Amino acid sequence: MGLKEDMLAMGFGENRTVRALRAVQYNSMERAIAWLENHENDADIDDPIEESGGNVLGSASEPGQTQSVQEEATSEITPEERAAKAAEVQRKIAERRRIVEEKDKQDAIMREKIRRKEGQSLGEMREKRDRDDAKALAEDRRRQKIEDEKARKAVLDKIKQDRMNKMKAKETANKEEVAPQPAPQAAAPQPAKEYDECRLQLRLPTGQALVNSFKAEDTLGDVVAFVRDTAKLDTFGLMTSFPRKQFQPSDYGFSLKSLGLCPSSVVIVSKQ
Repeated sequence: MGLKEDMLAMGFGENRTVRALRAVQYNSMERAIAWLENHENDADIDDPIEESGGNVLGSASEPGQTQSVQEEATSEITPEERAAKAAEVQRKIAERRRIVEEKDKQDAIMREKIRRKEGQSLGEMREKRDRDDAKALAEDRRRQKIEDEKARKAVLDKIKQDRMNKMKAKETANKEEVAPQPAPQAAAPQPAKEYDECRLQLRLPTGQALVNSFKAEDTLGDVVAFVRDTAKLDTFGLMTSFPRKQFQPSDYGFSLKSLGLCPSSVVIVSKQ
């Protein structure tokens, strides 16, 4: 048997056998097997190879000198040795394939870890942004609550002071003998004062205050446009602090004077 037939008997495919023998110039089956071990994963390992004359390399048409080299090389190998070599080569090929598959598996695990870590980082960024937004909203509500409490306390203090003044006046009247007095003439009613301007203090959700003067006949819609252009807000609401009144879009067409905001008022700009 020749080198080619021996290698075919070991279980190697014909095309890869011819390719390996050609690579070592038919000098040694051991070298051909070693070449196969190193080129096991070549994409063209099993592609057919033909000589310029059309004969497949390694066939019976090989020159006599090469044939004699084959016979000399194979005469030194017994069938048992040939089988053992074939088994060893297949074991090495299988081991090399196992290493490649294990490396591919480890690479896939590493890629999955990187993907999960990137996804976790994005999730943490979203959670932090949500926490910051919730914190800002809570701070805005706390600040608004404090302002409402201050305004309510000021009204209660004013009522209390007026009550005390009335009580003192009544006590003074009871102590004095009051002579009959001519009925006082009714005072002529004073005409209501007309205001041409309206000065508004606009408190933004960030705590910043915008102060601007408007015409008394300007509408609440003009105030909305001013806030949108100056504070760069798209969606918001307007309301007075005390007494609390939430303006609706239907109020935007009314003048500041008709809404009772003249000559000056505090308007709170709230997020929606």
